[in-house]
Amino acid sequence: MQLTTQEFNEIRNYIFKLSGIEIRDEKQYLVQQRLEPVVRSFGLNNFTDLIQRMTIDGDMRLRDKVIEAITTNETFFFRDIHPFDTFSNYILPELGERIKKRKSLSSGRKGAKVSIWCAASSTGQEPYSLAMLISEYAETNKYAGIGTNDFSILATDISSEVLAKAISGEYTEMEMGRGLSDYMKKKYFTRKGPNWLVDDTIQSMVDFRRVNLSETFVMLGGFDVIFCRNVLIYFSDDVKKKIIDQFDQMLSDNGFLVLGACESLSMVSNAFENVRHNETIVYKSKKKQPARFTDWQETAP
Repeated sequence: MQLTTQEFNEIRNYIFKLSGIEIRDEKQYLVQQRLEPVVRSFGLNNFTDLIQRMTIDGDMRLRDKVIEAITTNETFFFRDIHPFDTFSNYILPELGERIKKRKSLSSGRKGAKVSIWCAASSTGQEPYSLAMLISEYAETNKYAGIGTNDFSILATDISSEVLAKAISGEYTEMEMGRGLSDYMKKKYFTRKGPNWLVDDTIQSMVDFRRVNLSETFVMLGGFDVIFCRNVLIYFSDDVKKKIIDQFDQMLSDNGFLVLGACESLSMVSNAFENVRHNETIVYKSKKKQPARFTDWQETAP
């Protein structure tokens, strides 16, 4: 099934309008390769039929399938490991101090909770990895008055299908073998037939929601940490700047932004301080005014 240049241009323009994802000229063959199975699975004859049904007929299910096929959704537990080491050894201790300070100021009200956002969570391995690390940290620091209920994790993605898998918390043996230690597997997962199911204690720490990063999302509330790894590389410069500006608005004072290893805020924003922790670059909000978590935390998920 051949994808003509005209069809390719119509599809990539529509995808850009829908999601902000920029597809370069040299990706025409890749788009054809990824969308041909979608065309066939919907009983369509060609890419022109797909364009018709997606753009004019407004088939939302088809649109979701196209976005899912175009986006990579490559993920696994503790992917690239060093950002998670940084989260565990550098960010979590700071969040622990933040929790204790907020509790002392708020008499244990909801405002003491710290919020973490995984802004492109795919099938859930990243937020569940963070939840496991938080559980380990809380277990070690329980006598300091810190528990897993002091943390909330919001995990979002543009694809409804990958979110459904993430919400199920069910993974194959192959998926379990990518990045997950035997210790974590034994402690936080149970068998479900041929697959594995993440424990309820870990699942309950994560709230999954569909969010399109090319749209306005500041209404999600405030966060202490935002993970947005290996996503910005797919957006145009204008969309990328819009996303980062919103991250800056949403992060608490001295909030943390974690990007992918190949991503940088250079030429995009100067609102963050670069902090190196071992192999990881963490972007920290430059805001210097006194913490005002009781203002922004009220709307946090």
